[in-house]
Amino acid sequence: MIAVPTTSHPCDSQMYELKILLDRKIRTSVRVHGLLVPANSLRSRLHVFCQNLVRYTGIEAFPVQLKGSATGLKYRGKKFLVSTAHQLRDVREEEIGVLFLDENTYISSAGYTRYNASVQPAESDAADLCVFDFTEQAEVKASLGRRFFTLQNEDVLHDEDELLGYHAYGCPFGDQTYDVVDNNHVGTVIRSMTCDLEKAASDPALGSCRLLAKMDFDPNGLSGGAVFATVLEGEEIVLKFAGIINRAGGGIIHFIKAKAVQHLLNLSFA
Repeated sequence: MIAVPTTSHPCDSQMYELKILLDRKIRTSVRVHGLLVPANSLRSRLHVFCQNLVRYTGIEAFPVQLKGSATGLKYRGKKFLVSTAHQLRDVREEEIGVLFLDENTYISSAGYTRYNASVQPAESDAADLCVFDFTEQAEVKASLGRRFFTLQNEDVLHDEDELLGYHAYGCPFGDQTYDVVDNNHVGTVIRSMTCDLEKAASDPALGSCRLLAKMDFDPNGLSGGAVFATVLEGEEIVLKFAGIINRAGGGIIHFIKAKAVQHLLNLSFA
């Protein structure tokens, strides 16, 4: 009897290699709203939801003033820009909006919701929030509509989630270019920061994270920026919204947790 060697069909080998490749891809991807996003693409996907908060001054020589960061959230069918209230000190909310530098245009909101600080002293930093309604404007301007992260109940980070890391975004004043007088130019930059878990603050509405890299920049202007989190759910890595930055320094970012942000968003419908 002649022994005939057995060989696998080339297609079988290719299918096996493809299976390994796809398996690796899945394990290095993050599920965002049900879709798998390669981990190395996550940063570029998220930075668009953070932007400069801008005040229209009405002064010809200085028509706009940068007021730090803001985060776009699409919630219950409406589109909101979220910031911290302390960014608006000595500023009327009606003066707040966003810039479109490529068109040299400014867009203000249709209204806002914030806590009344004059009623009683704030017991928690959760009161340091303000949300601006940009729903109508986003319907008219498609490029504005893409700046809002869809927030559903399952996207909200909870204390019991198995955290893997944080991804923070903000617009420090030192990164921006404001050369209006001489060249009528404003250049904006969104800084991306990868962070690890930091010891929780005494305020239960606050979370904290520490930059993995040295904070070699002035964090002034980060307030209002976005914090996202990657968490482990079963064998999957899932993205969740962690909250809004309200202060930073010494390599640590403090943020108002997503549940507090969601609470104020719900009040805006009342």
